[in-house]
Amino acid sequence: MFIEATKLMGLPVGARDTQAKVGVIRQILVDPQNGSLLGFLVQTNGFFTPQKALSIIDVIDWDPNGLVTESIDNLVDPLEIVRLKEVIAKNIYLLGMKAKTESGIGLGEVENFLIDTDTQSVTKYYLKNLLGTNRILMSDKVFQIDKAIIFTDDVVEPPEGIVGTPALDN
Repeated sequence: MFIEATKLMGLPVGARDTQAKVGVIRQILVDPQNGSLLGFLVQTNGFFTPQKALSIIDVIDWDPNGLVTESIDNLVDPLEIVRLKEVIAKNIYLLGMKAKTESGIGLGEVENFLIDTDTQSVTKYYLKNLLGTNRILMSDKVFQIDKAIIFTDDVVEPPEGIVGTPALDN
């Protein structure tokens, strides 16, 4: 199943053992090295309580109406999971992150991304720039994720009329 990140935000997390809602998804955590999902930050018991982490390995069911985990005990302090701790410390949150090419050309920011629930990884990025131009880029074009998502230079097409473009080489 494929699901957009923005559709996950705000969805409930349910626990099978209590048959109840145990929290709400507030952030999606992605491994910057390979684009695989690491887990989620989940708000429990109200807006002012500390967020808990739900590791991707503890998600037993994906549903358009929310996620299901076996037990409320799977929601832990984010600092307990080393990989999540690193991503949180570096503020690597994909939604709203700036996007550019290896050579520094700005592509806008990440408006959304598509998750494949079978492979538990990001497959596409939806970008939007200040002029309202939208781009959809495949995850295999990601060169690096750090303070920004860096895409390979070949994602930018030169405008028509520039020397060396196919339009002029006919």
